[in-house]
Amino acid sequence: MKGKATCPKCKHKFVVDLPKSEEKKLVVCPNCNHNFNVRFKEESGGCSWEEHGEPRKTVLSAIRPKTNKPMIAVILLLCVFSIGITTAVFSEAFVETTMDAASFIGFSSDVEFRIIDSNNNTINNATVTVDDVVINQNDDGIYNKGDIKPGIRDVEITKEGFKSKNSEILVLPLITYESTFTLNNGTGSVEKTEFNSLVCSSILGIFSVFALLSVIVCLKREYFDIAVAGAALAIFSFGFFFVGSIISIIALIFILKSRDEFKNGTKGKIF
Repeated sequence: MKGKATCPKCKHKFVVDLPKSEEKKLVVCPNCNHNFNVRFKEESGGCSWEEHGEPRKTVLSAIRPKTNKPMIAVILLLCVFSIGITTAVFSEAFVETTMDAASFIGFSSDVEFRIIDSNNNTINNATVTVDDVVINQNDDGIYNKGDIKPGIRDVEITKEGFKSKNSEILVLPLITYESTFTLNNGTGSVEKTEFNSLVCSSILGIFSVFALLSVIVCLKREYFDIAVAGAALAIFSFGFFFVGSIISIIALIFILKSRDEFKNGTKGKIF
């Protein structure tokens, strides 16, 4: 079969006869006598050239020698997982002691409440207290207060013509607690809503599992992104006096420093 070829040296175009049994053929440019290989392309009806004797590109491994950094991260994250699961099982007790510690250090939070009736209308001038501290209503109809101590707090809402409500809420340090309460018409009060420790336990347990996921990929030294994400999410497992969060941050640093030891890091360089 015939096709047109272009000399890579002088760019001279000429016709080449390439037998069907051959994938490529060494030809000589009739203009400059330069030797090069040609390969026929059926889809384009022409020949592509390949420099004769072209040096091959070499891919060399760039994965660094193994260090103990990923294993240190594994040990730390296993501690985070253990602390997180223990915290989840005894969530209410740990939450109270941890939040008390945060309050002692000086952490505080804001709370914002919207009080509505059964028709979703804003109730104004209700008496809202958090641990006997009165919450004022702003111009937008929101009851807000800053400098609230973290922990399980008791909220009481009363308004003439409506049933009063009493609920326990979890106020976390540095995070604004926002909620909407609905008051029903009538007198008296509704049953107190206790703090749901099961929900808290589930959340802490889920974040602790992310630490375990990071452990698995660190052991295999694969999927660097998953290892980083798992360690980062494990920070929110908290743990006793935020020990779990601190250990997670340290483990994350070790993982970041051992990036090139993971198989999906930089695998090689072309020279």
